Amino acid sequence: MLYNRCAEVDEEFWRALAQADPKDISRRTGIRRHENVFRFPYFNQEAVVDLDRQRVFRAAAPEEEPGFRLCLITVLYLRFVDNAGLGPPVSPLELTGATTFFQSRGPHAIPSAPLEDRFGRDLAGFLEVGRRLGATRRTKGDGALAFQVYPGLTVEVILWEADDEFPAQVSFSVPSGLDRFWQLDAVLGLMGLVVKELLRTAALAAG
Repeated sequence: MLYNRCAEVDEEFWRALAQADPKDISRRTGIRRHENVFRFPYFNQEAVVDLDRQRVFRAAAPEEEPGFRLCLITVLYLRFVDNAGLGPPVSPLELTGATTFFQSRGPHAIPSAPLEDRFGRDLAGFLEVGRRLGATRRTKGDGALAFQVYPGLTVEVILWEADDEFPAQVSFSVPSGLDRFWQLDAVLGLMGLVVKELLRTAALAAG
């Protein structure tokens, strides 16, 4: 079953977040709860979590449907992640259990293909999207960008451009300790969020 809308996030996740100790969330993430609302950076935007409405949205577009993945991953970040324990970046394949969980194709494939298709011969476009999303340049591949998706939680995207001999290749780095807080399907969802933001921003840049 495919989930598309924020409203499809299991109510139990929302209930657990609403009942979580605000001081614990602030200690782990640096994000404070004001009444029943959290506000915090998401890439270089502002995200809002409204516990009463059980909704996550961009502050600049409050009526826009955020989608299932953004809502679920945001709730899981606030509920479980401790930024102090995230650790340095590694390939997602280095996480515990990753070699059996991630597949070369299908629903558990690392979502490199959409970025390879879009940016495989457009390094300048890739770097421009990174600039628009507030990414930090890294010296890997032909171009690499580090995106702070949530406060303290960074995902790197590394691009090798296509040439006459080799196809384009995109790889990811995620915090080495992320599997202490999340199951691997949430890690996959996080990478999917990054892909969605890059493609969305590229489309906006193209007009």
